[in-house]
Amino acid sequence: MSRAVGPFGLPRSARLRQANEIQAVFAGGQRVERRAFVLLWVPSRGAGRAGFTVSRQIRGAVRRNRARRRLREAYRSIGPAGRGRGVEAVFIARRWALDVPLAELRGDMERALGAVRGSAGA
Repeated sequence: MSRAVGPFGLPRSARLRQANEIQAVFAGGQRVERRAFVLLWVPSRGAGRAGFTVSRQIRGAVRRNRARRRLREAYRSIGPAGRGRGVEAVFIARRWALDVPLAELRGDMERALGAVRGSAGA
């Protein structure tokens, strides 16, 4: 069953959705740390994909889900041109992801992905 993605959605093809895909990035990924998130990444072929996780150190399911949604929205708002092409990335939310303004979160994410693209040779 396929659903159309609205103008504010992140298509399924742009996300790491299965546990084994995310575990592969955790196992062999390189790390970039920011105040609001940790970025784990591995080079890949084709369009970049991203996954979003939150540590249980952020207490409460509502707060964890909010942190995950904020990361996903920041990634989505970067647009396809700014996302990490040739990179599979997993963003792990830190507590600061709940408090930082969305524009600042997006800027940090753009800078982190830019550094990754330079390292990946893309």
